[in-house]
Amino acid sequence: MANCEQTEKSIELRKRLKFEIAYSFCYEKVMYKFLGRLDKLASFILLLTGMSVIATTWNGVILGSVVAIVTTLQLVYSPGAKSQSAKEICQKYYSIYHHFDDMDSESIRNKLLNLSENETDEIGILSYPARLSALAMLDWTPEKGCSQESRKLTRLEYLAALFAGEIPEYRFKN
Repeated sequence: MANCEQTEKSIELRKRLKFEIAYSFCYEKVMYKFLGRLDKLASFILLLTGMSVIATTWNGVILGSVVAIVTTLQLVYSPGAKSQSAKEICQKYYSIYHHFDDMDSESIRNKLLNLSENETDEIGILSYPARLSALAMLDWTPEKGCSQESRKLTRLEYLAALFAGEIPEYRFKN
């Protein structure tokens, strides 16, 4: 009886670990794309406003303010560098996910602890879309009999996921 109970706990632990890896992979993937596109958008805005300042067709104070704000965003937040960091971490999570069945629970847990120290700072509006992507990746959908808490994406979550190009493969229906 105790052996059966221990086996069930071990299976549940492995399921939680697999979800954590899938979620982290999906989240870092979304962050990599989101931050990369944010960096490109900021560069485009700087290029556009720089051309407008040269042409002096707009109010210089407004354009100067836009250039200052976007430059500050790029210098302080540095989305390009964070995007590359998220890409590297995403690849490491994918490697763990790919070799999940070949590893024991303890080594998976150690690798997760090591990777979690270097994770990208969380942007809350991207976490639920990443969660839905992880559930779809694991095929843990309501259609397959897996009951998960469900809600629709908010408009802001949907727009952020759309900007990142990572709309979840399925959405819960209410």
